[in-house]
Amino acid sequence: MKRDHDGDHYNDDRGGRPKRGRSDGFSDAISKGRFELRLLVSGKAAGAVIGKGGENIKRLRSEFDSQISVPDSNAPERVVTVVAAIDNVVKIVEQMLDRLDEPQHAGEKGEKAEIRILVHQSHAGALIGRSGSKIKELRDKCNIRLKVFQQVCPNSTDRIVIVTGEPENCINALKHIVDDLKELPIKGPISQYNPQYYNMHDAFEYGGYQSGGMMGGGGGGGRGGRNDGGYPPRRDDYGGRGGGRAPYHSGGGNSGYGHHVTGGGGGGGGYNAGPGSAGHYPPPVAHHPIASVGNVYPPPQNFAPPGGPISTTQVTIPNELSGTIIGRGGERINRIRDETGATIILEQPQPGVRERIITISGTDQQIQSAQYHLQQCVRSSENGRRYIQQQERTGR
Repeated sequence: MKRDHDGDHYNDDRGGRPKRGRSDGFSDAISKGRFELRLLVSGKAAGAVIGKGGENIKRLRSEFDSQISVPDSNAPERVVTVVAAIDNVVKIVEQMLDRLDEPQHAGEKGEKAEIRILVHQSHAGALIGRSGSKIKELRDKCNIRLKVFQQVCPNSTDRIVIVTGEPENCINALKHIVDDLKELPIKGPISQYNPQYYNMHDAFEYGGYQSGGMMGGGGGGGRGGRNDGGYPPRRDDYGGRGGGRAPYHSGGGNSGYGHHVTGGGGGGGGYNAGPGSAGHYPPPVAHHPIASVGNVYPPPQNFAPPGGPISTTQVTIPNELSGTIIGRGGERINRIRDETGATIILEQPQPGVRERIITISGTDQQIQSAQYHLQQCVRSSENGRRYIQQQERTGR
């Protein structure tokens, strides 16, 4: 039976295909002394925000003199848009918080709340600050974890900011973010994200949701390494790669393969999955690059990856060696994708970071095969062999 969508829209925008983002709802709201805040939530959380028959969203509109929309979508994620007086925007999110999704990247402190904010790409840079200074200041002041994704959402100029922590700390951080953004005009073209352009394969990169369920956490294990994407270096940011973030409702890989390439290790596990050590998002990434340690055993001859649970693992590669796996025009990495059937994503280089993260998703055999071929690309190149010899001489 089709769900009653009363409460999904405001300003008499009832039903029909979700519309493309308005040209500049943010600046329009600011000019009227109000603020437009957009959140990315899962389909399940969107239903909770709306409430039965739209009861909850109607109450919030009335109580806080606000406009709140949750356009329908067939994608696993939806956008909640809140337009209200600046103080009321924060109060509305505070009341929504227990209806939003549980953190996908809770650390050992067991953070209870997560807010995913959609911001224009020009605002994202302002939130990061020079060399990450603003991120560090905000997380230290509010005792939260914060990540600003580098990749924009599909067909948009929006980037996702994830705030995780205790509920009161997340709300405090949101107040600071709103206070900062209200003073900053948007620069450049504007195309707000619409989930009708959702892309499952890019979700890891832009901070979206996986089809069929949230991303799971990887298992804990041996010492890992570098901090990822603006998160503070904490004890729980270390550990073997483990089974990885498992899309859908599958378990993570049991072996994880982390110890073959990065010296990590750790058990499998995932969201709504089988056994495995608890993890967090983003996953810990071992600091040893793919080129510097032991072998990954080659896949069997006539390798044809069977079906099985999908898991994700991550390895790193020094910036100067990324060309050895990409190849001219992406020829090498595309060939490995085709031959192994794995999804392989090479993240963009980050300022001040000497390594790039490679995210590999697939069955256990697909992941092992992809790691083997990536390592062979490095070892067969002159630059790769020189790098490995240097690592061996220095005892790394």
